[in-house]
Amino acid sequence: MDPDAMSGDDSGIDQDGGEVARFSAMTTRSKIVMSVVLAAVLVAGGLGIAAWQGAFAEGRGDIAAGDVCPNVPHRERAAEIFRSVLPEDSSYSFAPLVEPGRDFFASGCDVYGGKLKDRKYLLNFYAHPTALGWTEARDGEVVRGEYGKGFEPFRAGDEAWAGPRMAFVGMTCREKTTKEPEMNRMVVTVIAKTPLDVSEAKSTAVLKELVVDFARQVHKDAECEVPARLPEG
Repeated sequence: MDPDAMSGDDSGIDQDGGEVARFSAMTTRSKIVMSVVLAAVLVAGGLGIAAWQGAFAEGRGDIAAGDVCPNVPHRERAAEIFRSVLPEDSSYSFAPLVEPGRDFFASGCDVYGGKLKDRKYLLNFYAHPTALGWTEARDGEVVRGEYGKGFEPFRAGDEAWAGPRMAFVGMTCREKTTKEPEMNRMVVTVIAKTPLDVSEAKSTAVLKELVVDFARQVHKDAECEVPARLPEG
């Protein structure tokens, strides 16, 4: 057998083997690169989906008793109620209104959700005197449209009504013979400016509880002389 031929054959075998080895190495590197790229795409896609689903949202803001308006009674209990029924938002803020005095009295608390630039009006507490009859006073407190939905009477004060968006209590504050007529009667309302994040039945029950508690505080702060006739609590 020709040695040169044999040598040539060996050289061909070595060359082919080297090409196969290099091809195999390149294929392996390509697979690794593709795996890394695919993993990165999957991770990025997963992060995008998670972010879209709110995984990185700020979540529900906390409400402490000290955040609640000072003229709203049982602030710890009120904060607990707010945390459970208010629409979810990243933060909550409270704005009190108190105008004490025997010649004129007003007390209120506004509850907002979200940052200042795009905050939402969630809840309003308000008490003020009226010279109107109870039905007229009630109808004057935006009891129409969605606020009047499911509005039914319940036992509190002189007259009381409640629905899933609003609760109203009217109570006599002072005797007509001793004070100005407009100070004889006090209107107390709690209005869900944005629907509460619970069922309508639960919302009505919550608003009843809040308005009766607030009415007790108003009766005290306004120095009312006539018994409040409110449920115990």
